[in-house]
Amino acid sequence: GKEPPASGTQHQGKATRPEVQVFKCPSAFPISSKPSIGRKRPRESNGAGQFGGRKSTNKSSEILDLHDVTKEIRAYGASAFEGKQKRDYQDEQYFLLTGRHKKKPQTPLPILRGIKKAAARREAKAREEARQAGIVLPKAKKDSKKKDTTFDNFGPAPSIGFMKEGIYRVKNTKKK
Repeated sequence: GKEPPASGTQHQGKATRPEVQVFKCPSAFPISSKPSIGRKRPRESNGAGQFGGRKSTNKSSEILDLHDVTKEIRAYGASAFEGKQKRDYQDEQYFLLTGRHKKKPQTPLPILRGIKKAAARREAKAREEARQAGIVLPKAKKDSKKKDTTFDNFGPAPSIGFMKEGIYRVKNTKKK
């Protein structure tokens, strides 16, 4: 009998067109490919099929891979980065190598308190100047102690109760 034609070869006597490959070229020189906060980070692939470059098996006729060349140019341009741009680039390279981000340096608590106190002073001074100039400003938000509401959702925090004879005892914090 008649056999149905294999998919992708011929259809009713007509030869199918060859499959078109679409190549996506990276931007010329991105300042940083580090995504903004809140987005998932794209996984780095080996680049063989990502931009259409092929790794040559014959070493004498090695073809330059567009992705590799772009990375080299970017690394050369990154040597001129300064400040936050340089730190972002170094963090990005560290992430590509290790799969995790560098830890941010911690500010000592006394210095942090001083920074917050100075910011509060500047805010108060700006409010006073605005009041003297006749500008009506909204009321300042009062700093209220935030209650630990995670108990209601996720069970007790470790600092709420105590262990006695292998049982974790917690005061009932919910009001009726």
